[in-house]
Amino acid sequence: MVRSMTGFGRGVTTTNDYQLTVEIRSVNHRFLEIYTKFPKEWLEAELLAKKIISQYVKRGKFDCLVNLKLTGEEVKDFKINWSLIEAYKNAKDELRQVIPIDEQYSMQEVLSLEGALLYEKKELTPEEIASSVEIAVREAMEKLVEMREREGQELKQVLLEYNDELKAQVKFIREHSQDAVKKHREKLTERLAEIANVEEVEDRILAEVAIFADRIDISEELDRLESHFQQLDETLEEPFSIGRKLDFLMQEMLREINTIGSKNQSVIISPVVVQSKTILEKMREQVQNIE
Repeated sequence: MVRSMTGFGRGVTTTNDYQLTVEIRSVNHRFLEIYTKFPKEWLEAELLAKKIISQYVKRGKFDCLVNLKLTGEEVKDFKINWSLIEAYKNAKDELRQVIPIDEQYSMQEVLSLEGALLYEKKELTPEEIASSVEIAVREAMEKLVEMREREGQELKQVLLEYNDELKAQVKFIREHSQDAVKKHREKLTERLAEIANVEEVEDRILAEVAIFADRIDISEELDRLESHFQQLDETLEEPFSIGRKLDFLMQEMLREINTIGSKNQSVIISPVVVQSKTILEKMREQVQNIE
């Protein structure tokens, strides 16, 4: 299965008391790297999220963000901070001994004291957090993987088109691979005919042409390229993570093309070799996006 390494997914867990949202983004990377941004007290849930993400993918850089929004009754109960109010009363009594102060207390005056009323917030247990995070992360990853697979099919089609173009270039090279040998033979025949008799010319030509043909022979490189083409088609159908294998194939194909270019002695083949390298470079760019 061809998968892109670029994707996005969002998962939501909703209860009567809160809504937990997880967003996961992924981009290209040689290995698997997962970065999470969770509250510091959610360490257990954070480790769980990383473990779940790694179950769905093999390569890529992932950013996982979590957001918690309380939707139920945030305050369970109010309590009076009697110690604070008592301290305030004592302080006011002391001031009254020096400064004339009204003895009356108003509700507004008391409630204006910071911390005069205490209330309890609903606290989520580690088990609740972990369960909610797991549900949201799995939903987010399923959507992210679906997106990566959809883009992967587009990448696959692009690679197949480039591969067809490259096959056509290689076919042209194979068809004209003997042109240089023929021209070399013709030049040798002309030059040697001027300085030797016919019998000596033929023997010299055969020897020189044999040496030249062996030096520029690219049949092995062409055969290996044909094998790589077949491997590429087969790899694109594999159900596993294939990005690294494809990258290796691109390197091997480029190696064969470079060798052909270094051996080439034909002005007809030279621009085709350059075009082949251009196509391969485009293929490698696409492969970098595959998981």
